[in-house]
Amino acid sequence: MILKRLKVVPDYDALTPGESHYVLTTFDIYAGEVVVNGQPVRWNELTEVEVVKAARYGGLSGWLVRHLVHGEDRYHVGLYAGEEEYILTNVTLNTARYVVQSVAYYAPQPVRYTGIDGLSPLIETG
Repeated sequence: MILKRLKVVPDYDALTPGESHYVLTTFDIYAGEVVVNGQPVRWNELTEVEVVKAARYGGLSGWLVRHLVHGEDRYHVGLYAGEEEYILTNVTLNTARYVVQSVAYYAPQPVRYTGIDGLSPLIETG
């Protein structure tokens, strides 16, 4: 599956204040590139995006983190450019959606997608 090109920029205002702060500090968008965790990546170099549910610890400590610290499931978003990988860890589903839709909007070439369904429109590959 590849990401379908979006014609509308993702809605930054749909992010919560905490999500928007995370995005500004770890996924800073520019016209020709995005800075992921301080590393610049040209949009035209991205080849793949993957979103996976973050593992949770069992027992009392896992329950405390899940219910008191985060309050919801978390996800890891992997961006791949050639041999390089850039990982955004422990993000909300809403943040993952924003990142995936940003790639679908800014990347000028087809980008493969694997992971959680429903974050952005997809096109089946032959």
